[in-house]
Amino acid sequence: MAKPRKNTRVTSKQEKSRPQLSNAQLKLFGFAMLPVLLIALIIFVRHWLHDSDNLRINDVQVVGKIQHVDAEAVKKIIEPFTKTNLQLLDVENLERELEFEPWIRSVAITKMWPSHVLVEITEQQPIAFWGNDRMVNNYGEVFDASLPEKKGVMPVLYSSDDNGLEMIKKYKEVQQWLGKLPVGVNEFVEDARGAWKLRLTNGIQLNVGREEQQKRLRRFVVGYLKTLADERKDIAVVDLRYTNGFAVSWR
Repeated sequence: MAKPRKNTRVTSKQEKSRPQLSNAQLKLFGFAMLPVLLIALIIFVRHWLHDSDNLRINDVQVVGKIQHVDAEAVKKIIEPFTKTNLQLLDVENLERELEFEPWIRSVAITKMWPSHVLVEITEQQPIAFWGNDRMVNNYGEVFDASLPEKKGVMPVLYSSDDNGLEMIKKYKEVQQWLGKLPVGVNEFVEDARGAWKLRLTNGIQLNVGREEQQKRLRRFVVGYLKTLADERKDIAVVDLRYTNGFAVSWR
């Protein structure tokens, strides 16, 4: 009786010699591939963010205490910048374009994920006219705007070098020096030589000159209160450029 054959498996030499990866080698391979995967992910995300069809801007909110800014002009400036996605919005140029508007002092733009933009506007706060057709704010910055309805209400300042901050400082000093008078200063101009001309709220013009301005104005206060107040309606110009007194020109 024949014995049954045992199942045997023939293994080739090549199969016996095939290398097997250890766990340590697999981990090392995984670590080696990680930077490649990260780079691929970064490239994909970058491409996705720079595709204008993604993250479309759906809402632009403009905030700030706005009284004189032209809202329609602001809208027209913003609109072409928002025809892209949130990532590609050119914030720097949009802020610059908005700040060209005369009544806008500064702009801050914030991107809000995923599709909103916040535009914060700080409006100019004028404290005086600067010459005939410009204005100056409380920081001494001169800007190209005007408020015709405020003529005669807000003072007029001007210096040939456009130094708004220095003129505001001098204007405040003049107000203190004339503090005892029942009238204020409606116009204060300094020419290229540094000579001052003032116009009071009662219409009297003061030619102060460029020397000893404080002394001359204090002398005028004394003289006005003693002798000129009763005749103020007939006075046109008072020339203070004298050593010990002043000259009056009548209407």
